[in-house]
Amino acid sequence: MGAGTWLLGTFAAMKIGINLPAQFPFDSTQAVLPAYEEAGFDSYWAPDHILGVFHPGLWADTPLSALAADPDAFYDPFCYGARLSAMTDVTYGISVTDSTRRKAADLARTALTLNDMLPGGFILGIGSGEAESLLPFGYPFDKPVALLEECLIELRSLLDTGRMPDGGPGRMGLPLEAEGRGKPPVWVAGHGPRMLRLTGQYGDGWIPAWWMKPEEYGEKREIVNQHAAAAGRPAPEAALLPFVLFAESIERAAEMFEDEPLGKLFGLFAMGHIWEANGLEHPLGNDSKGFIDVVIHDLDPDELRDLAPTIPFEMVQQVLFIGNAEELGYQFEAYAKNGLEHMVLANLTGVLGGMDEIMARAMEMPQLLGVLREL
Repeated sequence: MGAGTWLLGTFAAMKIGINLPAQFPFDSTQAVLPAYEEAGFDSYWAPDHILGVFHPGLWADTPLSALAADPDAFYDPFCYGARLSAMTDVTYGISVTDSTRRKAADLARTALTLNDMLPGGFILGIGSGEAESLLPFGYPFDKPVALLEECLIELRSLLDTGRMPDGGPGRMGLPLEAEGRGKPPVWVAGHGPRMLRLTGQYGDGWIPAWWMKPEEYGEKREIVNQHAAAAGRPAPEAALLPFVLFAESIERAAEMFEDEPLGKLFGLFAMGHIWEANGLEHPLGNDSKGFIDVVIHDLDPDELRDLAPTIPFEMVQQVLFIGNAEELGYQFEAYAKNGLEHMVLANLTGVLGGMDEIMARAMEMPQLLGVLREL
């Protein structure tokens, strides 16, 4: 059976996007963009992070450090997107910003600006935020979902009517629609019950990033659609932001994680109940929400170095999608059957093995696209 044959008809409406390397130096973006353009991705994306997921005290021991001096050197994704306006016709999105650092009026103006400047249009991805980009910089993180709901009410009004919902003088003077591409859509990174409600009520798309089982994805998508219907809105486009590590095989990846155990620290971003199920104690306690509340920079690097080898590979698989193109295709097929319409890949290849592994796996990405697109 040829690669992709088993997917016959599954991905009829599938769109495929990819996160760009939106970090210093910009040379990295210029190097990969021609290959991405040739591959024919439907969308490009960049995260809105200030700090990253690698502890700077361990970075020198991480293979990717040979490619970038600082793991926290993230560009502002909105400025980065403006630079891309002269480089591509592909749709560009933020995956994702938050409503604590950026309020509705600023977000609306920026979204309208980029939607006008970018030939392929702009998607505003937004969520309630993570501790790593808020607490270290003095932003509050006690009621992030409440702040997001307030922001979405105002943002929806500004993008739909050009005015604030209070009927006051606040308004947008920029055109609300760009010629040939309409309004900038708002995609919400909803996971919990309240966030799923907000996604349906105010979102044009749904872009969860935390790992979940395909069946759970389908159940949550249905909840989002029910809230959208109750609000008189169309069902949001169903997306997924999977963090992917290409490998020769899953079996080979397991061996590489044993050889380079610092890579297992991705397990820190698994929720506490997953640690508990594996007989372990999360450094933040087993009530930890994982990615949402872990600030890896707050943890002791020597303790992390000792912790890493004790993390099971199976737990890393509940944070990252790992394997070769065909293995990943099988994994993603289950999400397509549960309604996935727009995949946004975040490629972490090289975390193990560095540039040698990146070069060795160079053909996996186009092969995966072929698997997903073969109808």
